[in-house]
Parts: sequence; C-alpha cells; structure tokens
Amino acid sequence: MAVTYSTSVIFEGNHASLHIPELVLKKLGAGCRAPLKVTVNGHSYQSTSTAVNGECRVVFPTRDRKEAGITAASPVEVTLEIEPSYREVPLPDALTYALELSGLTDAFRGLPYSKRRLFALQISDAKSAQTVMNRLARICAAVLEASEA
Repeated sequence: MAVTYSTSVIFEGNHASLHIPELVLKKLGAGCRAPLKVTVNGHSYQSTSTAVNGECRVVFPTRDRKEAGITAASPVEVTLEIEPSYREVPLPDALTYALELSGLTDAFRGLPYSKRRLFALQISDAKSAQTVMNRLARICAAVLEASEA
C-alpha cells in the first residue's frame, strides 16, 4: 500500500529530511522505525524512517535530491511504501566479483541493509582503480570478520 502526501524538504546544514505525519504512518501501519520506499518527483530510493526532534522523518540524501531535481526547501509530493523485510542493494560489478571470488556472497547477503548499502557506495564512489582495490580488500575482510562473529 502506498500513501502520498505533501510536505517540505527540511534542510539542516548539509543534511535534508522529509517529515512523515502520524496519519501517514497510521495508514501505512508502521511505526517511526520502518523500512520505506520513498518516491519524490518520480525518483525512488530506500531508507528507514526515524525519530528526529520528536517527529518522524526520513533522510533525503544529496544524491537522491539531485535525482529528484530538488535544490531548495520547497514543497514536494512524497509517496511512501513499506519495503519487504529483505532489501536488495544494487552492487557494483567489482564488488559482486570480489565477493564471489572470495566465497563471501552469502555472508554479505546476511549483513544488515545499511552495511551492504554502505559497502556498495564505497565502491561506486571510488574515483581510481587503486581506491577500488583497497576498499574491496577492506570490505572483504570486514564481511569475513562479521561472518565469523
């Protein structure tokens, strides 16, 4: 079930978020800590709502603001949907290959969504091949350590 409502982008320094009214949470059947698919101006991304200063919000990262064409604190129409329990993360080819090569694909899939997403961003945001290689080594080591814990 999707719920659409109007709100304004809340900017705080370099960060931005979207307020989620209680009525919207009620319609979704969710609490303030819910995995969500957020759609603004036709652009969708995944996030988790959280309490900020006594109200429920969802972060609105810079990358997603750019994709949605949002540059200032302006009114926006937001559509929220509850995400299924396991959330996929698109992986850069280099990360997929490194995980397969090291036999860590299943261990990686067992990590929390936020950790998988962070690792994927670390690779996709790398500017040089050497940085990609260094980060892949650290990520594989971290996945191995987490799987042994």
